[in-house]
Amino acid sequence: MPGTAFWVFLTLVVGVLIVYLSFLRQVERTVDKTTGTVDKVIDTAKGAAVGLVKLFQPQEVIKTFHEWRELTVASGTGSHLEIATAEASERFSRTTSFEVFGKALPMSTSVSEITVPATYRFHIDLNDEWNLTSDGKRLVVRAPRVRPTLPVAFDTGRVEKKTSSGWVRWDAEDDLAELEKGITGELSIRAADPNTIAKIGDEGRIAVARFVRTWLLTREAWGDGRFEEIVVIFEGEENSPDVLPETLRFEAGEEVLP
Repeated sequence: MPGTAFWVFLTLVVGVLIVYLSFLRQVERTVDKTTGTVDKVIDTAKGAAVGLVKLFQPQEVIKTFHEWRELTVASGTGSHLEIATAEASERFSRTTSFEVFGKALPMSTSVSEITVPATYRFHIDLNDEWNLTSDGKRLVVRAPRVRPTLPVAFDTGRVEKKTSSGWVRWDAEDDLAELEKGITGELSIRAADPNTIAKIGDEGRIAVARFVRTWLLTREAWGDGRFEEIVVIFEGEENSPDVLPETLRFEAGEEVLP
């Protein structure tokens, strides 16, 4: 049948093309390995030269170890109050395949995966708008919006990487590198996600309540028995006075967590 013959022909053409490209890739790797061997020889020669320097010019070696790179320092705003941290093992994956007419070729799929131990930090800006109102012995604090501290920090020494690919693929390492480039941006997106911020809400309220109580104490505005409860609501949260979140209570001056 003409249709079947066309697909058989197309499959043969694609197969020949893949084999040819694989051959070119193998040649490139061979050249890279050869270059690496030459580089090792050069490095060995450099090592010998350094040894001679130590014998005949020790002052040059000492000077090398005393080099110092000046730091570039910028002052912070001083207005950020960190209210919560959260640690998570974040996993990122990337899957690519060769396609012909919208269909993936067999054994052409490459899967890359990176696991990152990330530390998320969240803060509020003290320069934003605050509102404190009293309701009997309850102090209601309407605090600024919670924001993620960016970029998200992660431990590069504990990053885990793995990749797998079909036999017709030779660019698995390139896929892995491409995935790694986007990690910082992806972590920022996850940090700013409302669901993420909601998960640290309770801990954040407690931190703000403690901050407010300390601030009132320094101004002698707390007083014995003046307040028995501090309720914190962040900007953007929808709460009516009847369903205020229980944040921090005090009995005989001592904290009682909800």
